[in-house]
Amino acid sequence: MALNCGHSTIKYLLFIFNLLCSLCGIALIVIGAISLVRLDEIRDITDEYNIVAPSILLIVFGSVVFLIAFFGCCGAIRESYCMTSTYSFFLILLVIAQIVIAVLVFVFIGDVTVAVKKGFERLFQNRDNPLNRDLIDTIQQNLECCGKSSFLDYGVDFPQSCCSSGGTAPLCVPFARGCTGRLSEFLDSAGNIVAWVSLGVAAVELLGLISACCLANAIRNQQRRSGY
Repeated sequence: MALNCGHSTIKYLLFIFNLLCSLCGIALIVIGAISLVRLDEIRDITDEYNIVAPSILLIVFGSVVFLIAFFGCCGAIRESYCMTSTYSFFLILLVIAQIVIAVLVFVFIGDVTVAVKKGFERLFQNRDNPLNRDLIDTIQQNLECCGKSSFLDYGVDFPQSCCSSGGTAPLCVPFARGCTGRLSEFLDSAGNIVAWVSLGVAAVELLGLISACCLANAIRNQQRRSGY
């Protein structure tokens, strides 16, 4: 079934948009995986929120976006009304879901940050516990911080994980920043990345959705005129 020039243009634009969506899906998977690895290091600080949930959802949606984009490419090339309409329906659901995720991240990131900071303060107060001490060391090494507000929280006997140089504690240069401030910056940064990437991919998908609807309508009209 041959479409006219304008509709053929839409067809190939949709194919290009789906390639972009495929790349966006891969980007979601990569960013979700990176944030999952980073956030997994501090997930045990608080039991109030599952801070890795947005990262897991991002990986899931990235995989779904990639599969649906591939489905959309097939529908566009084959000029299938059924495949293109189904693709449009699932794309609508994805766009809505990604907008919801972004909004939830923007709304709750402040509460999550406060909960994590309080959790770290509890850990620090009970740092004589070996498990708590190991977790604090991991956070201090990865976020390059020391103590709650600064290395002075330890007095003169701060741990090796506070060292910013190659020396041995306490004969080394400790990290200047406290961990509560660094945790706040890290969570705000991770939350913004997850939310804005989700919105950016949703915007690309929305363009693909418009093209898919136009193509589906063109295919249906062509089928009617051809007597299918």
